[in-house]
Amino acid sequence: MRRIWTVARREYLERVRSKAFIIGTVLAPVIMAAFMVVPMLMMQHQHGKALRISVVDATGHLRGAVEKALEGQKDGERSRFEIVPAPGGPLDSVLDRLRDRVVAEDLDGVVVLPADALEASRAEYQARNVAGFVDVLAIRSAVEGVVVKQRLASAGFDADRVSNLTRGLDLATIRLTASGAREDHGATVILAVILMMLIYTSVLMWGTVVMNGVIEEKTSRVVELVASSVSPARLLAGKLLGIGGAGLTQFLVWMACLLAIGAYGSAAMGMAGVSLPEVGFEVGASFVVFFLLGFFLYALLFAAIGSAVNSTQEAQPLTILVMTPLIASMIFMMAVIQRPDSGLSVTLSLIPFFTPLIMFLRIVTLTPPLWQVLLSVILTLATILALTWVTGRIYRVGILMYGKKPTFPELLRWTRQS
Repeated sequence: MRRIWTVARREYLERVRSKAFIIGTVLAPVIMAAFMVVPMLMMQHQHGKALRISVVDATGHLRGAVEKALEGQKDGERSRFEIVPAPGGPLDSVLDRLRDRVVAEDLDGVVVLPADALEASRAEYQARNVAGFVDVLAIRSAVEGVVVKQRLASAGFDADRVSNLTRGLDLATIRLTASGAREDHGATVILAVILMMLIYTSVLMWGTVVMNGVIEEKTSRVVELVASSVSPARLLAGKLLGIGGAGLTQFLVWMACLLAIGAYGSAAMGMAGVSLPEVGFEVGASFVVFFLLGFFLYALLFAAIGSAVNSTQEAQPLTILVMTPLIASMIFMMAVIQRPDSGLSVTLSLIPFFTPLIMFLRIVTLTPPLWQVLLSVILTLATILALTWVTGRIYRVGILMYGKKPTFPELLRWTRQS
C-alpha cells in the first residue's frame, strides 16, 4: 500500500505542478464567468443611442398613434426610438427621400403603413439593419397594438377594456424541493447543462491523460525501471489515484469558482429577470461522486488502450469506441431534462457507462428515488471492479510489450494469464 501511495503522490504532484494544469484550472472559471456573467452585465449596462425612425402613413390616420406607441417603447430608462417627422409631399416622393437618408446614415429606418394596413394587417420596416430582432419586435408590437385598437374602435368596442380582458397570463414556475419552494425561470436547466459539461470534459480529459501517460512511459522504457521495484498492479493503482486526485483538485476549484460566480452575478442576473439556481449539498456531493465514478470507469478503459498500443495514432480508433457512451449521453441530454423520470432516463441512468452523466443530470433536474441512485452507484462500482481486474491483466502484459499491436483475441488471452 505504501508503494501505491508513493506512485500516486508522484503522479499527483507531477500533474498539479505543470503549467498546463495551472492555466487550465484558472482559465476555465474565467471562461465560465465570461459566458455567464459578462453578457448579463453588458445587457444591464448597455446604453446605445435611440434609433431614429420616421413613419410614412398611407392610411392618413394611423401615423400619430404609431409614433406615440413607438415613443413609448423603452429600453431600461430610455426610449428605444426617436421619432423623426416625415416631410410633406406626395407619398412616393417622401418615401424616396427618407430611403436616401437611411442609406446616407442620417436616419436609421422607416416604418411604412400601406393604405390597406388595417384590412391586410401588414406594414413594412425599411432600414440598413433589420437583424436587430429586439428592435424589430418592438416596432412590430407598437404598430400591431395601434392596428388592433383601431379595428376594435371601428367595430364599436372599447379597445382598452378588451385589452384588459384579454391580457396574457403570467405563469410562474415554482420548483418544489425538500428545502422548500423557489421560483425557477429555467436556471435549473442551465445549471444541469453546465455541470454535466464539466463532468463530461473532465472525465474525457483526465482519462486521456491516463492513456497518454501509459503510452509515454511505455515508449520511453521508463516503465521497465519502475516495474522492477513496483508491481504492475500497484503501479496502475497509484497512477489512477494520483491522476484522479489531480482531476478532483481541478474539479473542486472549478466548483468553488462556479459558486463564487453565482454569488457575484446573482444580483445582476436577478435584475435582468433571471434567477441563479441554488447549488446545495446534494448537488455538490453528487458532483464529486459521479465525477470520481466516471473518472475511474473511463480511466481504466483508457489505461487498457494505452497498454495495448504503441502510439497515440494507434490509440485513436479505440479511443472513439470508449468515447461513444459519453457522446451518446450528451445526445440524450435534452430528452432526460424534459422527462427525467421516464423509462428511457431511468434505464440509461442505471447503465454504468451512462451513469456518471445521466444519473447526475437526473439528480440536478428532478431528484430520483434514493434506491435508483444507490443502485446506479453499486452497478458502476461493480463495473469498475470488473474493469480493474481486466485492465490490470492487460496492463501487466502490455506495458512490457513493444512492436506489433495485439489483436483482440490476444488481449483476451492476456486477461486469462495468471
